[in-house]
Amino acid sequence: MTGALLRLPIARLSRTPRAWIPVGAWAALALAAAWAARSTGSAHGADHALVGAYGALALPLLVYGVVAATLGGDGLARACGSLVAFGAPASRAALATIGVAIGASAIIGALLAAAVAAFAHGMSDPPLARDLATSAWIGALGAAAYAAYFCFGATFGARGGGRSAALVIDWIFGAGSGATALLFPRPHLRNLLGGAPALEMSQRGALVALVVVTVVVALLAVARARR
Repeated sequence: MTGALLRLPIARLSRTPRAWIPVGAWAALALAAAWAARSTGSAHGADHALVGAYGALALPLLVYGVVAATLGGDGLARACGSLVAFGAPASRAALATIGVAIGASAIIGALLAAAVAAFAHGMSDPPLARDLATSAWIGALGAAAYAAYFCFGATFGARGGGRSAALVIDWIFGAGSGATALLFPRPHLRNLLGGAPALEMSQRGALVALVVVTVVVALLAVARARR
């Protein structure tokens, strides 16, 4: 049953080449910024590229594209409609779809983070092998959080238009350093990548907070889709 529920969202991802155009474009932007940091001889090139072009811009927009492709450009409930029509429980169909979005986003986020770290690596950055591994798991976790967050956004609006609103809200409120920012993926990802924390939170706290945000918004998305 689970395998059958996964086939549809996976098929949407693999059989919609146009959906990968924005994903590729944002990945190319992050890599170009990393290469520019390397070319200028920045001693902390990887840190700057990861916090800047990758974490602040490319990753959220890249994951936005992955989620849109997984849902077929629709809302979460409508994207699961055909599975529910064939007898699948709405909650399980939604969970499977969110899982595919999270899994695909995490893989892409990890690979891109490692590539950015490699391209931009400077003489004052951590040893390359450690930097690649650390960047990869942070990129995977950040991408997973954004995927769950955008799936939750896709439960609002007739065709999942809330996904766009979620992007803007994260951009506005998540960019701050106050208590409100803690509700969004952006400040925790920024903290883990070496940027300014929200409320002086430690990186360990940011890790826990990002996991909590991912789980909570995913469960909220399933609950709303079940309705």
